[in-house]
Amino acid sequence: MTQPIPSDFEGDPEFGSEPKLGFVQPHPHLPMRAIPEEIWLIIFKFVQDGASQTYTGGPFDSRWYDSARTASVRSLTETCRTFHRICRPLLLETILIDAHSGLRRTMIDVLQSKPHLRSMVSRVRIIGRWIPDPGNRLEKPLMELYSLREVWIKLARTSGALWNHLQLCPLLETLILGHATVTNTTQPTTFSLHSLKHLQYQQYFVLEATDFCTALILPQLETLYIDSGFLSGAANACSHKIFQFRPSVLKKLTIRTASWSRSIEVGLLELLTRANRIRALTLDGLPPFSHSFSLPDDLIPELEIFHGKASIVLTFCKGRPVRELCTWFHPGATWDMTDSIPNLIRPGLISLERLDLDQIHWDGDTMGYIARHCPQLVSLKIRARSHDIDGKLSHRYHMPKLRKATFLTIWDNDQDSWFTDGRDGELKAEMEVKVMQECREFWTQLEYLRLDPNYFWRFRGPEVEQFQGKEVR
Repeated sequence: MTQPIPSDFEGDPEFGSEPKLGFVQPHPHLPMRAIPEEIWLIIFKFVQDGASQTYTGGPFDSRWYDSARTASVRSLTETCRTFHRICRPLLLETILIDAHSGLRRTMIDVLQSKPHLRSMVSRVRIIGRWIPDPGNRLEKPLMELYSLREVWIKLARTSGALWNHLQLCPLLETLILGHATVTNTTQPTTFSLHSLKHLQYQQYFVLEATDFCTALILPQLETLYIDSGFLSGAANACSHKIFQFRPSVLKKLTIRTASWSRSIEVGLLELLTRANRIRALTLDGLPPFSHSFSLPDDLIPELEIFHGKASIVLTFCKGRPVRELCTWFHPGATWDMTDSIPNLIRPGLISLERLDLDQIHWDGDTMGYIARHCPQLVSLKIRARSHDIDGKLSHRYHMPKLRKATFLTIWDNDQDSWFTDGRDGELKAEMEVKVMQECREFWTQLEYLRLDPNYFWRFRGPEVEQFQGKEVR
């Protein structure tokens, strides 16, 4: 009888499991040994990324956002020594400190007992009103991590010492603060994050960021996401000025409404003047602007991407080289489909290449109107009010560059299929197939077509194949 011999197979010694004995004789010509470890790492990263993308609510909407990533590769670490060594950085890339979870110390204890693993940690998430315990037993290990690339903090209290440490992390690129507070600061100070490229900062209700910080020095900042509270106040008194960035570097600005913020028009103009070189602007949920509000013609002259409600599109896009537009209508609002230029879907100097229309009223001429005013469209996404759909989709308009098309209905903020079973007995599937087969005659470059939130068609030359997959909003 063959005796067991040591092999590549083992448990997870980093987390306390003892090595196991296997019965497989190692062989120099096993296919696994012929594949470089770099290739295995790419494969395992693909598996891990796919697992995390199945949840679309975002990292702060679920305590288990990172669990899927870890679980997808943990079993591989228990397979053999080679896989354990390759996967270990994937297991350690993220530390989750969750006030609602009793397991929050597990990873920290590992890092304290095995300092050589600290360089593998690139992401930290602090979630759920976390208050450092006496002696900062939870916060102290974070001060020993210098390879961080992302830090996420939501509904948590952190100390000024943590901010001081972030200044010493040369690889830090992303910082997301969601209603976070800072304690143990005697007076406001200046922080410099020289490598930071992406900053998202939502204030903690009415608490001002200036209570602990007079300035954030951000010379490499490319993306800034803030709430409208930073724009409230009188001229030259808005707290957005704490963000010290280079106008030539900042390319994307997102402003989301804060329910407690006051008038923001003055602050918004001040910020856009400072961020005059941005190429992408998103205004999400802001209160209506006054009738006297306008944008100077020479402000944000390089704007290429705009996301905002339909009533303000012309205010911010008129006379600018906008190529991508994502806009939506409030319930009850109507779309005046005028042929004069500029108009909603031809707001700037050039024809749109990407158009996303949400909550629109769809009628028989809507597709023709889009084709006339957006002849260069590459991507088109429509989400129409379901009670306005008569079951017809007129696609007999030439759009020679269209590659991706999505048509869905919307009801009570839920997405649904464009077609339903017709009253005349025509089935939903039959109507979808008919559109799918005919549209290539007029949209000759089409590669992707979606008429249902749960599946889509992929065109590859003359071949057409249906794939399962939800529409990510």
